[in-house]
Amino acid sequence: MLDALLGIPALGDSDVRDARVEDLRRSLRRPLEIQRHDDAKRDLQAILASCHACSGGLKTFTQIILRHHRGDESAKAATLARDINGPMLLSAPDREVLRRQLAAVPIGDIADAVADVAALAEIDEMRSLQTWRDTGKAIRLMERLPMSSDGVPALMTFVGRLSSAVTGAANGELGSWLETVAGGLGVGPATLNELRMIGGPRATATSAAPEPSTLALNAVPRQPQRSRRAEETGLIWGGVPIRNRNFTGRDGMLERLGEALRNTSKASVLPQTLHGMGGVGKTQLVVEYVYRHIDQYDLIWWIAAEQPSSVLRSLTALAERLGLATTEDRQQNARIVLDALAGGGLTWLLVYDNADDPDTLDQFLPSSGGDVIVTSRIQEWAAVGPAIEVDVFRRDESVELLRKRTRDSDGNARIQEPDARALAEKLGDLPLALEQAAAWYLATAMPIKEYIELLDTHIELLAEGKPINYPVSVAAFVTLAMEQLRRDSPATAQLFELFAYLGGEPVAVSLLINGKDADVTEPLRSMLRQKVQLNRAVRDLNRFGLAKVDAAQRIQVHRLVQRVLRDTMPLGLAEAALRNVRNILVQASPGDPDENPNMEFHADLGPHIDAADLTNADSLEARTVVGDYSRYLFIIGDYAGSQRLAERSVNTWEKETFDPKLGPDGEMTLLARAQLANARRATGDSAGAAPLALDTYHRLRNSPLLGPSHEYTLITGNQVGADLRIAGKYLEALAFDQESVAAHREVFRAEDDTYTLRAKLNLAVDYRMIGNFTEAFRLDKEVAEYWEDAGATDRRSLEAQMNMGRSYYGMGAYTSGVKIMEDWRESLHYVVGSNHRLALLADRTFGILLRKAGRLDDSASMLEDTEKRTRARFGANHEYTVAAAVSLANALRELGRLDEAQALISDALGRYKSDFGEFHPLTLVATVNDAIVKRALGELDEARELDERSYAKLAEVLSPDHPYTLCAGNSVATNLALAGERAAALAQSTLIVQTSRATSGGGDPARDGFEHPYVLMRAINLAHDLRAAGSEAEGDALFAESFDALRRFLGPDHHEVVAVGEGRRTEGDIESPPT
Repeated sequence: MLDALLGIPALGDSDVRDARVEDLRRSLRRPLEIQRHDDAKRDLQAILASCHACSGGLKTFTQIILRHHRGDESAKAATLARDINGPMLLSAPDREVLRRQLAAVPIGDIADAVADVAALAEIDEMRSLQTWRDTGKAIRLMERLPMSSDGVPALMTFVGRLSSAVTGAANGELGSWLETVAGGLGVGPATLNELRMIGGPRATATSAAPEPSTLALNAVPRQPQRSRRAEETGLIWGGVPIRNRNFTGRDGMLERLGEALRNTSKASVLPQTLHGMGGVGKTQLVVEYVYRHIDQYDLIWWIAAEQPSSVLRSLTALAERLGLATTEDRQQNARIVLDALAGGGLTWLLVYDNADDPDTLDQFLPSSGGDVIVTSRIQEWAAVGPAIEVDVFRRDESVELLRKRTRDSDGNARIQEPDARALAEKLGDLPLALEQAAAWYLATAMPIKEYIELLDTHIELLAEGKPINYPVSVAAFVTLAMEQLRRDSPATAQLFELFAYLGGEPVAVSLLINGKDADVTEPLRSMLRQKVQLNRAVRDLNRFGLAKVDAAQRIQVHRLVQRVLRDTMPLGLAEAALRNVRNILVQASPGDPDENPNMEFHADLGPHIDAADLTNADSLEARTVVGDYSRYLFIIGDYAGSQRLAERSVNTWEKETFDPKLGPDGEMTLLARAQLANARRATGDSAGAAPLALDTYHRLRNSPLLGPSHEYTLITGNQVGADLRIAGKYLEALAFDQESVAAHREVFRAEDDTYTLRAKLNLAVDYRMIGNFTEAFRLDKEVAEYWEDAGATDRRSLEAQMNMGRSYYGMGAYTSGVKIMEDWRESLHYVVGSNHRLALLADRTFGILLRKAGRLDDSASMLEDTEKRTRARFGANHEYTVAAAVSLANALRELGRLDEAQALISDALGRYKSDFGEFHPLTLVATVNDAIVKRALGELDEARELDERSYAKLAEVLSPDHPYTLCAGNSVATNLALAGERAAALAQSTLIVQTSRATSGGGDPARDGFEHPYVLMRAINLAHDLRAAGSEAEGDALFAESFDALRRFLGPDHHEVVAVGEGRRTEGDIESPPT
């Protein structure tokens, strides 16, 4: 919430904050103790802390902010305030004060007060002595009751009744408590005075209240108690809709749902599904269940499940609420939070509302540890887990709802029972239609018989048109309501018509305001520019039962109503509404997500992409929104969603030729193809990404409208270089990226341009791949210095620092590499999260450097943790996971844990061969490491065979002097020496040392002037071979010189130095950098 408030520019001004605090004091009407600060962040923290201690404080403050500073950040703050408070009215301090006061009141007086408040007298649990033995529980039960029609919480009415009944100190204390909390709970001074004098208006119960004396005799089954954790820290709550105070019936279904969840194994969660046609009240049923069973859970989280992106967004919010490390990659966040739920000690309930395809949602369901409820219109969910079909109301439930929903201020039903029965029959007992009819009655006071006649008329008209596959009662109501709106309020009618082509999730009013300058029809255009008029229209939609509006100013129209609206609008109006929606979405779009990283803006647009069919829109601007959203999905880690949208765009746009930017070679089509290639690569389909990216690149180069020097061509070219590296074609990648950097300099005309710097980073990777670590380091350092100006916590700067660490490893400057990782790795974790791709790659590099610096135990610990997290993040087959396993195997081998190392390296080899082929550089590198393990296990013949094949192939696919080839060649010499083939071993060692000195010999400032340790270690092996061949003096001199240098560089206690001192030959394992 603090971040959201800090995102409101006006709150950076201390005078504005002062004004809002004064607004808060006036609204709460209670003393506020706030330690104010000049610094905006500290000041807002203090304000929020004070609000949190006041009942309704956070909600009141964020509503004030929303009223004065409208926008997405203020709406987000209002939503967060509601979720933080959850279903409870009181702050912890206010609840504790009331608990102490009630504990001192005689139970008889409490019984009288309960019996005198209809909302309490109707509830068996409130009349139970067992409940009142725990006063805190009784208070919480009253807090979460639905708000009464007069806006006074039942809890306050109860306290008012009680204060008027007791005498002495209790009377004053209870009255004072009411006065303290009233402002935050929305009770005005006049109503408060009435509460204090007579305990509030006496509502009429639907059934006779029991005599007070029966309170102690009534007994209800003891409910499961909330865990000690929830009692101490509070319920974790998010996204749950407001409780429907007019909820009616469904007792049998609520019991079935509760029994089904009680009987479900927590060891292996199967979702409990409620399915049924639209309008039967599936969501309302679950909302009621949630509020009735709050005390059974530590955590309740409501997820809008129609689209994967909405699920990811909600699960990320849950991860943040639980204090888990999150990143911009929402797929990763989802995995983290689902794992935490499965392995944690919380009792939890997740609700996936309006779920679509079971196969799509399956990956977002927790595996164990709690309860899951799914609501869906899709019957296929019944095959996934236990299911309950929700049907229409029983007739008596319909009658009850109509009469309850339309009661007057005295609690008397305005609709007589015979009329209610006739109307229920006409509406087919469909809960949505009943609710709409009740809203219409309250808004218009139209007699029921007249309303039924109007419905009949519209039903007859509908019957003359095309067949419909939804309840005719809802269709008749929508057409009736639209007729009146178009006649009495055309602007409101046009506003409502937008929802025919908007998504089914709540639509923020701020989204409409952001689109106020769009080219839309009048009078809608004028209304969008007048906030007062827009807010009035929104209220009217709510009043007539056409839409619901929540505290965060979000409008939701039932999906069934949306379908009716689409099907029944005249063609001309439908075309205008669709055009209006598309233009509003274009105007509200923040544009390229790489340039405008405010992800909430992009997230708000997502649910409307399909509903408005932007992929097929006439305007290219609307189609650009689709491309930007596909890129947004990629950035947040929804690679599958990005791929689906990009693929659909490509398939559609390449067939259209009405604009030069479309068609198979059009700019928009080619950009969608480039995004599709990116998404395929991210999902592990490198084989499918590479040819698509290359073909797209060539089309861009050959386009007469774009060409080889266009920015889009150069940016897409980065993918081509990456695919060449993934394919193991390192020299081709180097040549390609060298040309690309030169072209970037020419086109972007600045060394420090973002795109040019990214191209340089790619070139640095190429240099690492071919073994030119010095040039890679130079480029990495150059890029890091450019981005240092962006700040020490800039992700790009931190990524460049990690790349410098990788280059230090290749250069043999292990201590320098460890230092740079220790200096910057923690900051990287803080910025991107511990399980982000960049953090995992950095941790692997750190573990490698620790091993090479001689800290074996630290290295193994780091690499074990990294391999586990990488596997959880990317899966067992991903290149990053396999590379992490190879690094861990190298560390375990040096610790003597040979069997574990062998198992890891064998598994990695199998995956490399399967994914890249037998002679890919990564496969050959793993083979060299495998041979080292086999040699340590005494499997000398097999090790020799592997090394000779790897050595020959590495020389062929890379080069004879590539560092990987030289490592393999060093192993070949060792195999010859162990076989007693002294002359051959000497010849091989001599070749390897000479080649090593020619390519990477000599001192380097990064190594304090020392030779590369691998060159020294190979020279030590050569010394052994010289001695074995009879050249003892030459061998002794070479050994003494090399060993002294190695000891001084690595330190006398380094494990490699100790091994050399014991007379053992040195190995040359390989750690390949990421592509």
